[in-house]
Amino acid sequence: MTWQPGQIIDADGLNNPTPTTITTGVTAATGWQVTLQTLDIVSGVRIANVTLNRTGADITNPGGTSGNITPDIELCTVADDWRPRDSVYVSCSTGIGDGSMRIQPDGSCQWLTWIPGANVTSGSSMRWTWAFAR
Repeated sequence: MTWQPGQIIDADGLNNPTPTTITTGVTAATGWQVTLQTLDIVSGVRIANVTLNRTGADITNPGGTSGNITPDIELCTVADDWRPRDSVYVSCSTGIGDGSMRIQPDGSCQWLTWIPGANVTSGSSMRWTWAFAR
């Protein structure tokens, strides 16, 4: 194994540098369906990828004129292996619109912001990725 800048070297990584991939653990909220869920764990670092398909009605202009979604909308929950110690804030996108998500230590993934004036239509795929170490 060759050390790379920014790479965490710990006992787990030295003893088990082979990635583990988990493909279960995401539960979608009503109106959403999980279409991708991967959690890769290597050398103590966890990289999560989630894609949800909008199966409910169109969501019209959720960010209003400011971009802020009030109240925040829970799109899914994640199991323990997927949960960071502290809240993580990341970008999310459908490929047409974009905004932000918060992944909380209790497993709640909440939609916080969305581009003003943009809709999320039924059939859209909402995607986001986060990384953390435990």
